[in-house]
Amino acid sequence: MPAHQPVVIAWTWSPVQMMLIWSCLIGGLGWWIFGNTIKHGYVVDDVGIVRDNPNAAATTDLRQLFKKHYWQDVQATEKLNRNFHYRPLTIASYALVARRFGPGPAAQHAVNVGLHIVVAWLGCWLMYVWLQDTVMAGLAGLCFVAHPLHTEAVAMLVGRAELLAALGALGALAFALAEAKLALTDATAGGQRWLLAAGAGLCLLVGWLAKESAVLFFPLWLLILWANGQTASVPWQRALVAAGWRTGVACGLASLGFWFCHQRIQSGVPLAPIDFPMNPLAYAGLLERWATGVVLLMKYVGMHLWPFPLQVDYSFDSLPLVVDWRDRRLWSAGLGLAFFLAGVGLAYRRRSPAWVGLLFLLGSAALFSHFIRPLGFVFAERVMYLPSLGYGLALAAGFRVGWQALPRPLWRWALAGAVALLIGSLAWQTRQEVGFYRDSQTVLARSLAVGNQRSVWLWQAYGTEQLNAGHPDEAIRALDRARAILPLAETHAVLAKAYLAKGDSPAALAAARMAARLDPVWMPYRELFGILLFEAGRTDEAAAEFEAALGLAPADGKLHAQLAVIRRRQGRLPEAIHHYGVALQQFPTQPRWWMALGDLYVAAGNIETARRCYRKVVEVDSDAAARQEAEHKLAQLANRR
Repeated sequence: MPAHQPVVIAWTWSPVQMMLIWSCLIGGLGWWIFGNTIKHGYVVDDVGIVRDNPNAAATTDLRQLFKKHYWQDVQATEKLNRNFHYRPLTIASYALVARRFGPGPAAQHAVNVGLHIVVAWLGCWLMYVWLQDTVMAGLAGLCFVAHPLHTEAVAMLVGRAELLAALGALGALAFALAEAKLALTDATAGGQRWLLAAGAGLCLLVGWLAKESAVLFFPLWLLILWANGQTASVPWQRALVAAGWRTGVACGLASLGFWFCHQRIQSGVPLAPIDFPMNPLAYAGLLERWATGVVLLMKYVGMHLWPFPLQVDYSFDSLPLVVDWRDRRLWSAGLGLAFFLAGVGLAYRRRSPAWVGLLFLLGSAALFSHFIRPLGFVFAERVMYLPSLGYGLALAAGFRVGWQALPRPLWRWALAGAVALLIGSLAWQTRQEVGFYRDSQTVLARSLAVGNQRSVWLWQAYGTEQLNAGHPDEAIRALDRARAILPLAETHAVLAKAYLAKGDSPAALAAARMAARLDPVWMPYRELFGILLFEAGRTDEAAAEFEAALGLAPADGKLHAQLAVIRRRQGRLPEAIHHYGVALQQFPTQPRWWMALGDLYVAAGNIETARRCYRKVVEVDSDAAARQEAEHKLAQLANRR
């Protein structure tokens, strides 16, 4: 080489370096989108499942969580459970965060954001391991971390179940891909393959214990094996079995273990039917359910392409059922499904990985479209959390095809700019949507403003939040809208409280009566009606309602105490004494109940027992006024026998 010629060193990035850059972009974008949630509070279901749930407290016994179902102790007043899920790992995660960082939503939200970023990282690296293409893997990860459909799953703490389930499923997929790759490179490594398969089964079990969405591991894993079999020298079916049967055995055993635990816990839980307002499809005929399912299926797919408007809930009558074959929605969905399947077939023939992403998205959406059986919801954006990885994969594969097909560099960079603009717009919209999840009232108002206004639950929940905020007039207007859509017992019960806060006792009594009539087997409605009857001076009717409430919850101490007050008003002292006695067996540190029981024993002439009751007031942790009153009464009884 001549001495005057400079040495030119070409700098190239290794695939690992490129993947680290993509990972940094994914992490930074994810935090920019969702980082502000650490300033948010508890939203909608977060209140019951996280904030007020004794099982999610820092002091809970983690081992006992594996013996309880998801909603246990959340709605303790119900004899029947309207929901049943076995998700002990999700509840344990709330307790562990509270134990390590203290109570409050900030740390819980930070964990959700961190889990979302980790899931996006894992999905990105798995796409690289499978495809050996850093650009496709990075674009898929960016699209996944930024998609607006993930807003609910990340911004609401109850979305932790989706995040953990996705983490478990993708962890299982990582071990499964490693086992499949080892099968191709070393046919004698049977022991190592079994270890990898066991790792896949363990990760999948973790996902199952977080939420049932972990089942999506199976279609994604099988589709990837199918795609790998396209290039094998043997039939793809044989290649699929050879590469994955050990993982199949391990993951099948993990699923059976979860099913056994699930059934064991469920066997001791009395279940109520699916609520009609939450899913009318549970009460529809098979043809109506399948026809509506086609519409829901394409709505799931379509919301990946156009994720607007978003709603925090879809209940009756957000998405009316398809009851006529001439329904335009059915024909539009059918046409869209035909085009979608044509795209899958085209990608399959060209051996583009896009078909794997598209078919995974479609198949996952079909699982939640009620074709197999009705679920506890009509439509839910959060269940598309992991399936959205299929959309990101299809988008990235489409970009790769376009990049290779375009002849001029200018056109290629124009395509790259368009994809960057798309991901940027998705990220911007998601960040805007996240801002509405700062509290329940804001997110419900947003859903009603941009979504359809036919959701009975949205209006009811919004009315409840307005009542809690001290706005009874706004609450009544919202609850009237809910009642006009579908007259529910719960709506009338909240409406009774709103009228009571406004000072309209007759309207409150009428609403409470309707709540008890619509759902006579739920104790709180009978209790509310009884309280309002008592306040209206209708003592005998109030007593009858409380007796009915006790028939539904015979061990409820507060009901016994309230009925004791009524019996005392009626002059039925022995019954009043009995009910106070039952109440104090459950709540022995209630000074006012001990005081009232002492007064009853004085009226009954049992002075010694009355003294013991007054002494209890002094012994328990009472306020100064109660202790002073009890001591005064003891002094009055000093010379009596």
